[in-house]
Amino acid sequence: MGIGGISGGAFGLLRQAGGGAYSSFEYRSVYEADPGAIIRKEEDRIEAKSHYTEDDALWNQYMKQYRDSLKITDKKLVVQGDPRSVLLGKVSEKELESFRQKVEKEGIGDEIDWRGLESDFRHMEISFENAGYLNTKVDYIASRYAVLKDRIENSYVGEEKEQQMEKLNQILDRTKKELLDSYADSVGEFYEEFGGSGTKKELKDSLSKGIDNRIAGYEKHLKQSETYAALGDNTDRWLRQDDGYMAARLREDFEAYGSAAGKDVKDNSEGEYTLHDLETAGVYAQECRSRLKEQGTFWSDNEERIGLDLAVQGMKTEYLAEHGKLSRNMQTLLLSAFDNYKKGYTDILEQGLKERAKAFPTQLKTSVDRDRISAVYQYTMSQYRQSKDMMAAFAKGAKQAQALFDKQSGNYSARYEWNHFFDQSQYTNIKGEDCMYGKYEKSISRFQQSLEQGDGGKLHLLFGSSGDYELNLFL
Repeated sequence: MGIGGISGGAFGLLRQAGGGAYSSFEYRSVYEADPGAIIRKEEDRIEAKSHYTEDDALWNQYMKQYRDSLKITDKKLVVQGDPRSVLLGKVSEKELESFRQKVEKEGIGDEIDWRGLESDFRHMEISFENAGYLNTKVDYIASRYAVLKDRIENSYVGEEKEQQMEKLNQILDRTKKELLDSYADSVGEFYEEFGGSGTKKELKDSLSKGIDNRIAGYEKHLKQSETYAALGDNTDRWLRQDDGYMAARLREDFEAYGSAAGKDVKDNSEGEYTLHDLETAGVYAQECRSRLKEQGTFWSDNEERIGLDLAVQGMKTEYLAEHGKLSRNMQTLLLSAFDNYKKGYTDILEQGLKERAKAFPTQLKTSVDRDRISAVYQYTMSQYRQSKDMMAAFAKGAKQAQALFDKQSGNYSARYEWNHFFDQSQYTNIKGEDCMYGKYEKSISRFQQSLEQGDGGKLHLLFGSSGDYELNLFL
């Protein structure tokens, strides 16, 4: 919730040190190390806002007393005024309980906290880094809008009602525009480049329609749900006045009792994508973009490894298209984008080789053998398409890649890597570290597990290429 531009969820860093309802709170002073950490946490992540409990609501309302005393200067928090602010330390159990009794008795007011809403709706843009939270952001925006629209319709009449709705719609329109434009300029640009001309607009239009449908779904559920109505009847008045709290409960009720079809567009028309499609597309684009950006030239003497690595990415792409609960439109887009990405990956690698060669007086390698890369890629992919078993196909592909490499006159480093590819790693002295073959297997397994979790977890594509430290995480 909004406190001088700082989301109330950020104060989740205040945690109970004991087991009582409101025992003393221990403050983790992240500000001392990095005053901007709290702010960035809420700019980058939406969970603290979406998981909004009664305790969060109490802290939020308590902090609103002091939000005019807080400001940000040069990315540092400056506190002016009452020293009891939790940003300076602790709030006693007695004071917090006293504030609870006060709001239980007096309420927090029937007027809509527009300042808080505007603050909470900031930083809803989508980037490659947070594309996996698209649905979370849309749910948050849609549920808050539905709760406030219902509140306005039942609390105001005539011209005042129109003014309140106009203000709400203005905030929604600004927030929606920010989300749409940022998604189009990041994820949309990737698919415009790798998926085809016009894709950016198709994705943006689908996202706009998806947001509108999600809002309509929440509005319908709010009016029809007996469980949500009962919750409202049995909730303290001050909590009913906190639209952020009631929106969080609406999301929970919709998840538990709402129609699954109400949360997405299942019968999408030609060129349209569901919100699930769009979130998956964002995660996929982020992973591909990272690989294109971060790949090095140090594996250029090992074309068989490059082919094997691209085959693992290709298998994951096809598995995702088949098992990711995606529309046919999105399946087609992902497969098409990967074909172009695969070529771009090799192009960028060669470009890096050429740039590196310019800095040395002696002649260096400036290209890779695409036929060798393709041989391993095509063989591994054919094994997968026959068996639909990524692990088995990878095992055969890795052995084939090693056999093909052995026929080449590869350099010492690449030969050493293949000699230890299937054995305990000799690259470090870390006890129990897996060989590279084992790391690839773990990345495949974790990818499949994340996909099986569905809405309960986030998708982990784990495209980490050979030589990428990401694979070293699986120890």
